[in-house]
Amino acid sequence: MKSPTARLIAGLLFTLLVIGAYSAYTLHSVTRMRQVQTSIVDRNRKGSLQLIRIQNDLNSLALAMRDMLDNPDRYPLVAWKAPLARIRQNLDDAMTSEAALAEGRRGPEQTLYLRTSFEGFWSACDEAFAAGDEGKARRMVRETLQPRQEALTALTARLLVENNESESRAAREVGGIYSQIESNVYRFLGVSVLLIVLTSVGLIRSNRTLFSRMAGLAHERRELARQLISTQESTLRAISRDLHDEFGQILTALGAMLRRADRHAPGTEFREQVREATRVVQSTLENIRSLSQSLQPVILEEQGLLAAIEWHLSVFERQTKVRVRYLGPGRNVDVPAGTAIHVFRILQEALNNVARHANVDEVTVSFQAGGSGHTLLVEDAGKGLPEAARPGVGLAAMRERAGLIGGVLEIGRRENGPGTRVLLRLPDEAPVA
Repeated sequence: MKSPTARLIAGLLFTLLVIGAYSAYTLHSVTRMRQVQTSIVDRNRKGSLQLIRIQNDLNSLALAMRDMLDNPDRYPLVAWKAPLARIRQNLDDAMTSEAALAEGRRGPEQTLYLRTSFEGFWSACDEAFAAGDEGKARRMVRETLQPRQEALTALTARLLVENNESESRAAREVGGIYSQIESNVYRFLGVSVLLIVLTSVGLIRSNRTLFSRMAGLAHERRELARQLISTQESTLRAISRDLHDEFGQILTALGAMLRRADRHAPGTEFREQVREATRVVQSTLENIRSLSQSLQPVILEEQGLLAAIEWHLSVFERQTKVRVRYLGPGRNVDVPAGTAIHVFRILQEALNNVARHANVDEVTVSFQAGGSGHTLLVEDAGKGLPEAARPGVGLAAMRERAGLIGGVLEIGRRENGPGTRVLLRLPDEAPVA
């Protein structure tokens, strides 16, 4: 099966590319929207304020010219020269500010026409003040200045309407940008969800395939372990039988011959040598019988697991000089033979590890039977497992045997002090391996 790494990396790169492109587009849209708001909306609003200021000044100018014509108090015309100068100064300032804000969005012809219209008005106003004749000056105000003031007021109103229209267009453009960003957000979310779904489906399919293969390999491994352990037991059984039948019979016959030789020995020294040889043969025969029992304990088949445990603990004590504290179930426990041999092998391996590595004088062994299953506990107060210890063949075999009988094997440090704790948990009805 091909590894999904390349496809996952390609999907990740494509997703990052989509996110980067969308982020760049969003930033560009936001920048454009900010420019529209700053360069059009804000400037139009400020320009409208200046146009309103111009309109107010033009209205003040209209009121002043009306007073000049009515003149109930019969003031001379030059009395309005100073108020008109202040209005002119304010108008010039407003015109300058408005022209700066209108730069770039108003045509040069329109700007030139507005400026020349105001210049023409003030030129006519200067002529009226310079006429010297009150009647002529008032006619110029009535016939020239008032129409021009009305024309300027209409022109300012038209510019104000154009500003409002331009502001409305800018607001619609900003709204369009907002709508475009919103629609693209939905598109981006849709693409993202689609990519996530496709990637997830690919991962799920790959994981299912991998887990299926792992389950197959685990089943094959368990089957291989079962066959290896079965072969090991067959080999041990054959070796035990050969030791008992072949070497045991030979040593038994040799012992019998040495005892006969002892009875017919001619001298005391020779008889002592024969007896020494007899003791060596007898000791060897006992060792072979003990080894044969360890390889394939007949007591396990004849009397059951509890009797085999007690027998092996006594042999372990005698051979290693390590004292064993044994806590039994207090009642007979029926364990199938196919399960009992694996429990016995796990106990053997755990005790062998204690003898080789723990460096202790005492070990605790407990076999308890409960309603939900059985437990075998081997615990010592020795050096304990090293932090970086790598599991050996023995520990791996113990775990395989526990798995074959449906048990759980826990190997670790003791909870209440230094040392090692080996705990085997068996279900009440363990499968027969």
